[in-house]
Amino acid sequence: MNKQLKFKDGKFKIMVLGDIHERLIIDNKEDELKQKDAHKLFEMGVKAFQPDLVVLLGDTCSEYQECEDYTLLHKQALERILKPILDANIPMCYVLGNHEHDARREKEIVKAYEQIDAFIGENDESAPGDFNCNILVKDSKGEEDILNLWFIDSNNLAEDQSISKYDWVHEDQIKWYEKKAQEIKDNHNGKTIPAILFQHMPVIQEYDLMREAKPYEYFWSVPGFIGPLENKRFVKKDGVEGYLGEGPCSPAIDKGQFKSWKKVGDVKAAFFGHDHLNDFTGVVDDIILGQNKTSGFHAYTDGCRATIRMITVDEAEPEKINTRIYHFKDFGLKSESLDFIQRNFNDRTLINTNKVIAGALIAGGAIGIGALIKHFMG
Repeated sequence: MNKQLKFKDGKFKIMVLGDIHERLIIDNKEDELKQKDAHKLFEMGVKAFQPDLVVLLGDTCSEYQECEDYTLLHKQALERILKPILDANIPMCYVLGNHEHDARREKEIVKAYEQIDAFIGENDESAPGDFNCNILVKDSKGEEDILNLWFIDSNNLAEDQSISKYDWVHEDQIKWYEKKAQEIKDNHNGKTIPAILFQHMPVIQEYDLMREAKPYEYFWSVPGFIGPLENKRFVKKDGVEGYLGEGPCSPAIDKGQFKSWKKVGDVKAAFFGHDHLNDFTGVVDDIILGQNKTSGFHAYTDGCRATIRMITVDEAEPEKINTRIYHFKDFGLKSESLDFIQRNFNDRTLINTNKVIAGALIAGGAIGIGALIKHFMG
């Protein structure tokens, strides 16, 4: 496979998959049908959009099993999970998710990716973390670098759970990014190459895309995830596209990653996984922030709203990033793994429906008890 990426007919197209959460080994009918549904989505994305690159946003295979050769086991699982993309001979790159870190076998997982020819991008050994890299994309003639792609390791759980559930991108990683960005600029006669960044966990600045919910908005709002925001409920601000199904599960600690993007000036858009129910897209300080729902049917999911994100960059204006979300149901696909409720209602709808039912039962019970007291007390 040609590992050099370039624009084709003036466009560069990226298909993004998030949090597939597939099994290492499939040994039952239920898991077989869930993988079959995921394959339908991948096949449709490849057929409809013919992407130049596929990006995996982490937690692609979220299981760990003791075995003699974990690299081989993980490689075989990846080849099974990603078969529709491998069959189409499309280059891929990835970031590690927190569940891949859970296994504590990161080097073997990275090695498994390296052994699959379709995967491009090499870990920069000078970077802190287990897999960080950048890939430069050339113009249609294959002559000039006009787009840069960053792939950043956002780590796992925080050591001190009292300050943040999830770890954050550390200062030494930020320094590596800034140093590497300067090297790229120096190698291109002082020109800043527009960039798109991919990492698993979102940045805390996603909360700038939201506002506190008003009382009447309770049933379509979500609770905050971090620190003082946990006791507040949020809805999207006007102009933010897509779906907000849960409070962004970002780290509570911000060591300046977003601020660094602003200082360097190359990152035009950043895309994240981790949150299975969010697929919103908005702009904070001129940088596009986009979430991907899960692209699979395991773990907690959003039924037939399993998602692929398409990113399209025009060669004439590589600093302008166009993106759109597509759901499983948008393609008219039929699920074989979901029941009627899962096929027709998303998780947020079910949660809110349960709240309404519970509220009605409590209110009804209170009225009934009041009537009984009134009856017996005369």
